[in-house]
Amino acid sequence: MFHAVANLYICAMSEFTKERQDLINYCTTFIENQINHVQSVIDSAKESAQNESKSSAGDKHETGKSLMQLEQENNAMLLDNMLKQKPAIKVLESFSPSEEVKMGSIVEANNGVYYIGIGIGLVKIEGKDFFVISPTAPVGKLFMGKKKGDEVSFNGRKIQILEVR
Repeated sequence: MFHAVANLYICAMSEFTKERQDLINYCTTFIENQINHVQSVIDSAKESAQNESKSSAGDKHETGKSLMQLEQENNAMLLDNMLKQKPAIKVLESFSPSEEVKMGSIVEANNGVYYIGIGIGLVKIEGKDFFVISPTAPVGKLFMGKKKGDEVSFNGRKIQILEVR
């Protein structure tokens, strides 16, 4: 009987380990894809600006140039934000189990399953839905430091933590 229970426990733990690794892989791929996309947009805009010759339209040309500059600045900020999230992946990879919710925790609640990582939103992995959220997101802040059985209130709704893994 002991061996059957031990084997069940080991299977459950390896399932959770795979689940966590799948989430880390998803977050890593998401960030890398975002960085590559934004970098591509920035490179394309730079190339377009270099190839554009001086227009005779005067004010119209200057307005277009200003809008292009604003777009480049916005993309640079977006790229900077994405690059700042890369170190969070290292934290996720070095996760050690805890009874309290922390960066890298999987939180099963009465309204869904949350992964405290980076802000992505709802994702489906192996047919299961996860809310992949940042610890600085409103719900993430409420969850941090909480334990199984704790309850938080968000937008007038009670969220009960059923499990932390």
